[in-house]
Amino acid sequence: MNTRHRLWLALLLLLALRTSASALPDAQQLVQLEQANQAFEQALTSPTPQVAHGHYQQAILGYEQLIAAGVQNAKLYYNLGNAYFWVQDLGRAILAYRRGLRLEPGNRRLQANLSYARSRRTDQLDVTTQQRTVLSQVFFWQDELSVSTQWTLALLGYGLVWSGALAQRYWRRPALTWGMVAAACGGLLFAAAAWHSAAQHTATEAGVIVAEEVAVRKGNGESYTLQFPQPLHAGTEFVVLETRGSWLAIQLANGTSGWIRRDSAALF
Repeated sequence: MNTRHRLWLALLLLLALRTSASALPDAQQLVQLEQANQAFEQALTSPTPQVAHGHYQQAILGYEQLIAAGVQNAKLYYNLGNAYFWVQDLGRAILAYRRGLRLEPGNRRLQANLSYARSRRTDQLDVTTQQRTVLSQVFFWQDELSVSTQWTLALLGYGLVWSGALAQRYWRRPALTWGMVAAACGGLLFAAAAWHSAAQHTATEAGVIVAEEVAVRKGNGESYTLQFPQPLHAGTEFVVLETRGSWLAIQLANGTSGWIRRDSAALF
């Protein structure tokens, strides 16, 4: 992992960022980012785990303050996730990686670090075939591209169809016809994938356990009996089925479900 290169990528991205909703001026954001990056680098070269832990916490505070101020980019979440991972806060590390991937689904570094973080969690749940919808299998590649990129490719296909139609007025070639058909099919495919991705993000809430462990119950209250004999642990991901006050009804990757306290988890 080239830490210096990664941290400077975040700095360069922030230099180009203009966030109208931000509560802090750009100059102050840059100072905060530089301080957080310096704390991260100091943690990597610290002589003891205790000293490193303090520097990682300082970096986390700086990154979280930038996010709270309205700065949103995948590189920042990548740095935040790495800092949480090094202080062994697996739940919040996965949360940061997932939020970064919402902004940039095709980011290879985020994908790799998320995969590694998942391999380190206590609860290893197999994804059932029922959890994989038909559309998710058809658009198996959609996580590699952002929704905006998918729409751009759909519009590109639409533009190629019209360009082919114009060219047909001057050169009537079978290859043009087949090219228009291919462009139309590709455009429709990318448009359908973009619609599916957008629908998934808006219709489904997902989250991750951030508490060290949490009991899963059969109803929304402490008086209900346990759904599972063992608690869930930090880093376990889920889909939200229902919200009632301070309780969430969740479904896990293996298809099982139950209720947990809202404050034990965070949503992407």
